[in-house]
Amino acid sequence: MLFRNEFNVLTTDNGHEAIKMAQTQPVAVVISDQRMPIMPGVDVLRGIREVSPHTMRLLLTGYADLAAVIGSVNEGEIFRFLQKPWDTEQIRADVRAAAHVAEINFMAAARRAQSGADSLTAQATAIDAPGIMVLDRDPAAYELVKRATPPNNRLHWARDMDEALALLSTENIGVMVTDVQDGQASHVGAIKALKQTHPQLVTIVLTQLRDYELLVELINQGQVFRFHPKPGHVGTFVKNVQSALDYHQVLQTQPEMQKRHSVAKSVKPVLAGLSDRVMGYFRRFGVNN
Repeated sequence: MLFRNEFNVLTTDNGHEAIKMAQTQPVAVVISDQRMPIMPGVDVLRGIREVSPHTMRLLLTGYADLAAVIGSVNEGEIFRFLQKPWDTEQIRADVRAAAHVAEINFMAAARRAQSGADSLTAQATAIDAPGIMVLDRDPAAYELVKRATPPNNRLHWARDMDEALALLSTENIGVMVTDVQDGQASHVGAIKALKQTHPQLVTIVLTQLRDYELLVELINQGQVFRFHPKPGHVGTFVKNVQSALDYHQVLQTQPEMQKRHSVAKSVKPVLAGLSDRVMGYFRRFGVNN
């Protein structure tokens, strides 16, 4: 075992047992294989999220399962998507990072429980309500988001990245809904960079693309909150938007939670293909590759 000399390691091949372990004792990190004998790894991680939200969740798979990738985000809200065969040093780094974040979050939760500070999350007002930004030229995408936007939240429409950055500089934006490819423009690098520069920004990817490798990139290096098919089901999208707004509120009132979304280092240059103006914006925040 890679971690027995460093952590107290618990093992099981029973998903129900794994969920019970996380429910009855503090568990910092759970790594689940997608192919489990009793229930899929995505279902295991969803159950663990429900009983122990501060436990960091990683999904491991050895095959290209698009449904598992999407489910790992939408249902398990995972920290990393790991692929077999794994790089030993990389998986060690990912688990150590996850354990560090879990320790911070468990300690912060204990402090809030003692002080009663959890009540802060209920103090949102219409004045403080964050805006929602659509980064997509497609009018149908804008109309879908418009239908899902609550009355107290302002909706902004950015047709390109320059407009998006202008809005982020002047408006209180809590949720971004974007496609990964908008005509000839790719937003992949910008999604990754924005998580570094605006860790409280919650991103929903609304797309027709079904690219397994790209979605894994966006999980590990962009920490996207939800994937939603375009056009998709309106009712489900409404729930996704509300969940994103709620989670933005958590990130605002519990800043330590932002550490849950520290991104993996990108192998590809993050800023490649972006305009000089956009690259300049991100470089001011220290994003250089």
